[in-house]
Amino acid sequence: MDHANGKITGRHLARTAYLYIRQSTLRQVQENTESTLRQYALRDKLVSLGWDRDDIEVIDCDLGRSGKEAAGREGFQQLVACVANGQAGAVACIEASRLSRCSGDWGRLVEYCAMTNTLLIDADGIYNPNDFNDRLLLGLKGTMSEAELHFLQERMRGGLLNKAKRGELKKPLPIGYLYDECGRIVKDSDMQVRESIDLFFRTFRIVGTAHGMVDYYKEKGYLFPRRVGNGYRKGELVWAELANSRALYTLHNPVYAGIYHYGGKQTVWTKEGRKSRQMSKEDWHAFIKGHHEGYISHEDFEANERILKENAHPRSEDGRKTPPREGPALLQGIVICGKCGNRMIIRYATHTSTGQLIPRYICQRRRIEHGGSPCQDIHGEAVDSSMSELIKGRLTPEAVGVSAEVQKEVDRRRREHHRYFELQVEKAKYEADLARRRYLSVDPGNRLVALELESAWNIRLKQLEDTERIYADELKKDEPCPDDMLMSRLEGLAEKVNSMWDDPGTGAADKKRILRHLVEDVTLLKEAQMTRVQVRFKGGTTEEFRVENALRTYETWTTPKEVVEFLKKEGPGHTYAELADMLARSGMHTGKAVKFSQQRVGYIMRQYGIPNITDTYKAKGYVGAKVKAGQMGISCRVLTRRVAAGKYEGKVVKTGKELLFEP
Repeated sequence: MDHANGKITGRHLARTAYLYIRQSTLRQVQENTESTLRQYALRDKLVSLGWDRDDIEVIDCDLGRSGKEAAGREGFQQLVACVANGQAGAVACIEASRLSRCSGDWGRLVEYCAMTNTLLIDADGIYNPNDFNDRLLLGLKGTMSEAELHFLQERMRGGLLNKAKRGELKKPLPIGYLYDECGRIVKDSDMQVRESIDLFFRTFRIVGTAHGMVDYYKEKGYLFPRRVGNGYRKGELVWAELANSRALYTLHNPVYAGIYHYGGKQTVWTKEGRKSRQMSKEDWHAFIKGHHEGYISHEDFEANERILKENAHPRSEDGRKTPPREGPALLQGIVICGKCGNRMIIRYATHTSTGQLIPRYICQRRRIEHGGSPCQDIHGEAVDSSMSELIKGRLTPEAVGVSAEVQKEVDRRRREHHRYFELQVEKAKYEADLARRRYLSVDPGNRLVALELESAWNIRLKQLEDTERIYADELKKDEPCPDDMLMSRLEGLAEKVNSMWDDPGTGAADKKRILRHLVEDVTLLKEAQMTRVQVRFKGGTTEEFRVENALRTYETWTTPKEVVEFLKKEGPGHTYAELADMLARSGMHTGKAVKFSQQRVGYIMRQYGIPNITDTYKAKGYVGAKVKAGQMGISCRVLTRRVAAGKYEGKVVKTGKELLFEP
């Protein structure tokens, strides 16, 4: 007490003493009641040290909150504010860890106590932050408090990681998996759920994109299962339309490949504080292959990851392929620049007369990186046309050889489609039968319950009727192909393949998918007059061909050769108007596909140096009206009047608006 009285002065007693009470979790508050009572009992010690009971303020609003940081602890923030404002004479707590387990927050509080001459009191004694020995002891207490939290966390974390590395740590499972009574991961016992997961992965191998999966499921009317994560319906199985986020989550989840993993997301320090970040597979804490039965193999999972990675960069030029998308460009996503080796992108132009989209394959890496012109800009219409002919030639023998397998795959997909709706019918029958048994087991006298159960039974019967009708409609859409009909359908397969490819109803995306089963990539190199096309097929074989470069726009406006030849032959003997009329009757047009006028005819003849009728007669010595009038000693007006009146006796030729007279 003497030591206490040596540190506690009247100045301290004149100010308020703050008693801070905290426990880390609500469970500790409920179960460790003795610790809470021990902290409240510290008020009696403050009274014995000289503070009046009314001058002691208890701050206990942080019960159930962790002391590892000041954020979120209103009581601690209030305490620091009171100390900094000089309102506190003493700060009391059962031990330093109750105030803070962070050295930064603890050191800041000690500094404020030193500046305002505030004492710190715990179960062991009284400390003056301005005294060197006490300050040293307070620093040790704060360091040990933080270290204690670290040791506790490391012990718990170490046990958790060891359990995870053995694949025994339980964590939330995706739809399609459950824990059995021994804690092992097993497939869901619901056959409908299992078959829906199998259908999902088989469909992705066909569609190839997560967004395409959403469209495919919507088109077919399929639903995808999930379990409610929280609320009063937690754990309940529900069926809903497939969302893009759900499709990506399912495809990226290694659990479906029989892999146990832990540590995909980890907490790291950033400049904004501790943040959760997605880690690469090399940094995961656990990655155990073959841990449980998978819906797909590990190789299929890796292949799906590669496809999704390529799909995530539709405009990339770093060598990654892109999925088949909208647009008529046949080589979209697999075309490579023959000059720099980068992936080429697609741009479309609209044909002015037909409105058709014309693809252009452009390599603009140099333009993006250095601001120059595109490396290559290649008109794609001729390239795509040549590729179509090449693919049809390659498809025909391939199709004939594997046609039976193709038909079997079509039948398998049809059966799979029907099985989905068959399971829906079975589920609806079970629910209707369950509702019927509930209704029949109720006491008839309890009319309120009986009416409710009868209504539920009627609803289930209506759902069963709708489900059976949908199933019947699906069965009517297409009948399975018997095996004895298979060979008859092979006849004329080559012609069928060609007609299918040329059919306007065959979408561009379908053609691209067919092409990608045969072609690895296509390299384009534009030369002066031709474009060299090198095709690399699956398996490593290559084939090369050349196509003529498309004419430039102004070159397409050039006057046709037959028009020039016609004007060379007929131009010297006819006027421009006569020539325009003759060209119109023969069906010839200008380079811009319009009819000829006498002005256009005159322009073309002057550009090509073709002599006109005036030049022809002048070469024969014919002269104009002005010269002839001078020779006759009369004016031009008098001469033209004589010609118009038919009083001129010599030979006159009219070449358009000009008159030529025989010498």
